[in-house]
Amino acid sequence: MIKRYFLTIILGCLLLFSCEGPQGPAGKDGDPGPIGVNGPTGPTGPTGDKGDPGTANVIYSGWITPTAGNWQKVSDINYTFSVNEAKITQDIINNGVVLAYGRQGAASTIYLLPLTLTTNSSISNYNIGIGEGKVVFSFLELLEPSGKPIDNLQLRYVIIPGGVHARAELNYKDYNAVTKAFGLPE
Repeated sequence: MIKRYFLTIILGCLLLFSCEGPQGPAGKDGDPGPIGVNGPTGPTGPTGDKGDPGTANVIYSGWITPTAGNWQKVSDINYTFSVNEAKITQDIINNGVVLAYGRQGAASTIYLLPLTLTTNSSISNYNIGIGEGKVVFSFLELLEPSGKPIDNLQLRYVIIPGGVHARAELNYKDYNAVTKAFGLPE
């Protein structure tokens, strides 16, 4: 009998603990937990091809119109005209290039220097030389000892540092192509 009584008690306890009542209301939200650590960085993509250097380093002068008094007489047939230009450094001389162009007025054809002009009685040559801190334009008359530089000649120089990509296919005699390639204003 004790066994039965004991068995009834155990069975009653099991029934009592296994019964569920109705669900109660939801409890209050707890405080947020700490922020987790960032995940690992994803793989780095491949590096793109290096682009052509821009023209930001190309330096150019405006059009210069020297007067007869600006030309220094070297001899009866040779004259020079100098322009101070601090941007012509030893590095430009060693690694860059300086181009010069001439024209007879704003609407005329533009020529790359050196330029040789020939008539029946004269052969005139315009050229450019550079030194640290200066550009030197020269005029040389080969046939006519009284020849002098043209009065309305306009000159312009373009400094291309050694780090600027020179375009091998570019015709430097074609002033319009040079201005387009290097973004120079007229």
